[in-house]
Amino acid sequence: MQDSVSSPVASPETPPAASVEEAPEAPSEASSGERSEASAQAPSKAPSKAPSTARSTARSTASSTVATVLRLLGAARVGALGLVAVRRPGVRPPLDVRQTCASMLAAVPAYGLLSYLAWDLSASGLPEEFADGLRFLMAASALAGVVLAALAVPVRRGGHVLWRAAQAGAVVALGVSLSALYTAARLADTPLLLAGTLAAVASIVVNIALWSTEVRRWCGL
Repeated sequence: MQDSVSSPVASPETPPAASVEEAPEAPSEASSGERSEASAQAPSKAPSKAPSTARSTARSTASSTVATVLRLLGAARVGALGLVAVRRPGVRPPLDVRQTCASMLAAVPAYGLLSYLAWDLSASGLPEEFADGLRFLMAASALAGVVLAALAVPVRRGGHVLWRAAQAGAVVALGVSLSALYTAARLADTPLLLAGTLAAVASIVVNIALWSTEVRRWCGL
C-alpha cells in the first residue's frame, strides 16, 4: 500500500519542474530582439546629428568672423577720425597755415593741366618709348594733385601725422614736375614745358610753406 501511494504522487511532480525552468526564456529572447533593433536603428540616427553639428559650428565661426571684422572697421574709423580731428577747437589757424592750405589747393589745377597735356601727347602717335613715359607722367601728375588737395584740410586742422604726409607728398609732387620738365625738353613741346614749370613753381611754394615756423608750431606736438 505505501508503494502504490508514493508512485502516483512522484510521477506528476516531474512535468511542472520542466515548465518552470522553460518559462523565463521568453523575456530574454524578447530583450535580445529589442537590443538588435536598437543597434540597427543607432547608425541611422548618428548621421542626422553630424550635419546639425557642422551647421552650428559654421554659424558660430561666421558670427565670430563678422564680429571681428566689425571691430576692426570700428577701430579704423576711430583712427581715421582722429587723424583729421580738430586739435584746437574754436581756435582760428594762423595766417601762414591758411596760406599754406590755399597754396596746396592752388597747385591742383597746375597738376591737372600737366596730366591733361601728357595724356594728349601720349595719344598723338609718338614712339612707344615716349608714349609709356607720358602715360606714367599723366598718372603721377593726377595722383600728386589729388594728394595735395586731400591733405590741405588736415593741415588746416592741425593733424600731425597727415602734415608729415603732406610734406612727403609735396616732395613727390616736386619730383613729378621735374620729370615733366625733362620730358618736355626731350620732346621740345612748349605747352608741356610751361605746364611743368607752373607745377614746379607751385610745388616749391608748397614745400617751403609746409616747413614754415607757424605751420610746424601749429601741426607739431
